[in-house]
Amino acid sequence: MRTCRCWKLAILLTGLTLSLLPPAVAEVASARALSLDESLQRARAENPSLLIQRARSARAEAVKRQTLQGLTPTVSVDATQLRWDTSLLEDVPFLEPGLPPVPTRRDLGPVEGRIAGVQLVQPLFNLGAWEARRQADRQVEAARLGLSRASDEVALAVVEAYFGAGTAERRVTAERRGLRTAERALRQAQGAFDEGLVAPVDVLRARTRVREMEARVAAAEGQVIAAQALLRQILALEDLRDLVLTDPVPVPPRPDADPPGEIARLEERRDIRALQEALEAERYGVRRAGAAYVPDINLLLRYQHVDADRPLGFTESGWLAAVTLQWTPFAGFSQAGAVDEARASQAETRAELDALRLEARTEAQTAFADWQAELFAWEQASAGIEEAEAALELTEGRYAEGLDDITALLQAQSEELAALTRELNARYGAVLAAQRYRLAVEAGDPGEIVR
Repeated sequence: MRTCRCWKLAILLTGLTLSLLPPAVAEVASARALSLDESLQRARAENPSLLIQRARSARAEAVKRQTLQGLTPTVSVDATQLRWDTSLLEDVPFLEPGLPPVPTRRDLGPVEGRIAGVQLVQPLFNLGAWEARRQADRQVEAARLGLSRASDEVALAVVEAYFGAGTAERRVTAERRGLRTAERALRQAQGAFDEGLVAPVDVLRARTRVREMEARVAAAEGQVIAAQALLRQILALEDLRDLVLTDPVPVPPRPDADPPGEIARLEERRDIRALQEALEAERYGVRRAGAAYVPDINLLLRYQHVDADRPLGFTESGWLAAVTLQWTPFAGFSQAGAVDEARASQAETRAELDALRLEARTEAQTAFADWQAELFAWEQASAGIEEAEAALELTEGRYAEGLDDITALLQAQSEELAALTRELNARYGAVLAAQRYRLAVEAGDPGEIVR
């Protein structure tokens, strides 16, 4: 009872403390802090696509284990309780012993007994089983490489969603800053109008600008909700609290890679290697299908025990040892069809591999070009912020002195906000382009940010 009272007191104090906090502090307390490392760890453990990929890898392992059936012995146990009742056992003629013998008829009743046996079959030669084993081994390796590649792709998706949500939040801040600038221009225009220095149209246009900025702030806040929802989906996060992202968008790294050398090593990409393993598995699949024309040889051992109760009571046991040969030289074209199907599957996988090689080369070249372009755009956008802010400050002064009209002032405000937005988008784009290039050439973990 004392423990219960302590818990109730703690809950009461916690609720009282939260009620006394300022609204902003209470909102932060109800949010969930989330770092990039924590997001990556959770995504690698809970992301649905990775869970599906792990299940496929486990299924490939299970198929490989099943192929042992054609190489290892099979032991089976069977038991039968027999009761046979038929009219053949009724009114059966008999001779009663005596002098002379007396003919009579008897009902022998049902036949009852038990039969039990243990059987072992050991494959001695099964070419199809050997080829199936090799095929499954390659499929397991392909699944393992595919899982590793999928993990890197999910890491890139986490980086994109995490910094995308952070950029959306910074965009809200920029839009609110633009709103404050528009409200300042409205107050300036209203004051000039009250003094008879400007026409009413200046106030109307400034008020229109304020309403436009209020709508843009609302739209930016909606984008934050959508970006956080996407991040929750990737992380399989059911917590609906607001997310407080603790890691800001970093400064984009500069390209210091050797694109020609890295592109030349694209054969080491895990998705390409996975398809290579899949192609090798298809080759073994063709050989497995062709093994249907080859006979199978098995060793058969069987022990059987028979115990009959009626009408004749006897018990017998016996051993059987044999070598069996199973050969089906013609099975209605099913063997030929299976070989053709396996060859078609092999050709399809080979075409997919060739297409992936071309796609990987194009992806790497494009990603490096995007990285350079996005980095240059970010540098120019960063330099343009100070110029746009200085131009806005000069225009506000000139408008106050009557040297510029409201059109010039609103234009300067739009340019300053556009410069801020360009820097946000370009920073995010440059960071993301760098990580995409790392994934394209597998130059490291896409979730590890190079600073």
